[in-house]
Amino acid sequence: MKRFMSCVLWVFILALWTGGAWGGPGEVVQAVGNGEVNWSQGIITAKGSGVPPKEARNIAQARLMTERAALTDARRNLLEVLKGVRVDSVTEVENFMMKSDQIRLQAEGFIQGSVELKQFRRYLSDGSIEVTVAMNLSGDFLSLMLSTAEEQRKEPAKIPTPPAELKPEQRKPPLEPPQSVSEGKASPPPPPAIMPEKKVEPPVPAAKTTELPLPAPSELPKFTGVVIDSRGLGMKPALISRILDENGKELYRGNFVPQEKAAQNGLALFSRDLTAAQTNPRVGKNPLTLKGFRVDPANPADIILAKGEVQKLAPFAQKGTFLEDCRVMIVLD
Repeated sequence: MKRFMSCVLWVFILALWTGGAWGGPGEVVQAVGNGEVNWSQGIITAKGSGVPPKEARNIAQARLMTERAALTDARRNLLEVLKGVRVDSVTEVENFMMKSDQIRLQAEGFIQGSVELKQFRRYLSDGSIEVTVAMNLSGDFLSLMLSTAEEQRKEPAKIPTPPAELKPEQRKPPLEPPQSVSEGKASPPPPPAIMPEKKVEPPVPAAKTTELPLPAPSELPKFTGVVIDSRGLGMKPALISRILDENGKELYRGNFVPQEKAAQNGLALFSRDLTAAQTNPRVGKNPLTLKGFRVDPANPADIILAKGEVQKLAPFAQKGTFLEDCRVMIVLD
């Protein structure tokens, strides 16, 4: 209950902070149906409308019933927006909802907990009302998505079914070795050639590569967050984005990022403006700025860093650093 109230309060404060302008300059906003996914604020919004019912007994009852109809319509549209949210570049929330009735029911419950942004309510001349509702993508909802994605990753791969055994009449006879036709008899095989013995050299053991221990967080440069510039690489925003080296090793998010913190803060926020990302309160006053090398071809929601950039970020891939608190901004095209 406390977490839900904090989410409601957070949406209300954010609505006041935007001053009535939803989706500012440089923000990453994805239109979905009658709503939007704002990847720069970690919020989804949707509009809905209601008309005055004819069976209303008076103006007050008509107003109340119209408001309820508008909110019901808006939340129905918000559910469609939620289904289109990317968990990663190849999976959407709808895929999880179709796989599990429990996830579908929980997602619908989150929709019912969405709040109306009162400053966007419109009263039209015909008596109808248009409302806008919003839902935070972090918190309990993101925790559900992270858990579901982890369970799906751990599922054993399906073993292909072996082909059915052929019937005796379908089997081909084994091939017989060729025989000599001289005098109608098979010639005996030649004796094996005697090869000189070779001296077998013992295998040379491979050199062991030892990783140096990471410096203590107190010994690291005083960066307060990281901004990854992925412009020109075609990266896609998603709930679960990872930062990798060229060998596929996770720099973020690894085991050092607790799921509770990832769910509370969101793994990353996105921007289309480098300066806006560098000055975002999420990454603090002194963020480390790195240039992305390329995206993972199999998962364009994951960004890969070149060796030089990896060396700058790798020391922070541990507990007690800004990465553990998910202080990450990613700049997109």
